[in-house]
Amino acid sequence: MQQDEPTTREAVRPRRSRSRLLRWTVWLALAASALWLLRTPVMRGLGRYLSAADADAHVDAVYVLGGSVKDRGLEAARVHRQGLSDRFVFTGAPVPSALEALGIDSTEAECTRNAAVEAGLPRELTTVLNAGTSTYEEFEALLAHARAEGIDSVMVISSCFHLRRIGRVFREPFRKAGITVLLHGAPSSTFDEAHWWRSEEGLIMLNNEYVKLVYYRFRY
Repeated sequence: MQQDEPTTREAVRPRRSRSRLLRWTVWLALAASALWLLRTPVMRGLGRYLSAADADAHVDAVYVLGGSVKDRGLEAARVHRQGLSDRFVFTGAPVPSALEALGIDSTEAECTRNAAVEAGLPRELTTVLNAGTSTYEEFEALLAHARAEGIDSVMVISSCFHLRRIGRVFREPFRKAGITVLLHGAPSSTFDEAHWWRSEEGLIMLNNEYVKLVYYRFRY
């Protein structure tokens, strides 16, 4: 009998291993099924987290950041039609590559202002600030501008998926300067933010923003 005990133990171990493997397989299958069923709410949640817009209110000035020229220009004109401000400042020092290839040296700030004016924003209410090659550089230029002009409240317009990162950069320094910041999103004309995963543009935008969130978290 004593010689049979090791054999019995060795027979039990494989059964326990198979049972453990089966349990893990079942749990993984259930988890995968749950993720698949919840895929749409999860992906929408990822987009909503980035789109951290504030409620609209009247402000002393609207700051329109460089990039996505048409979308942000159109949104600036909409904000004006809503009567939320009569002062609009456009930033962005780079010249869009398509214009540069044609020998045109209009900056992002100038291009966005032109898009806004074409959409109905009176030119006399606009200022072009050819500064900033990144969100952080634009923040520095705009904080200096707000302080110099004695501005107490601003609205910052950028693409919807940029707002979370912009809030982290702008809010605290502006608050310390006694300036209220409201974030306002310009909807994309190339993809639907509510279904971003259905287009290549949306996939790239969301992926880039989460990478930038991590980068800005440790860089600034």
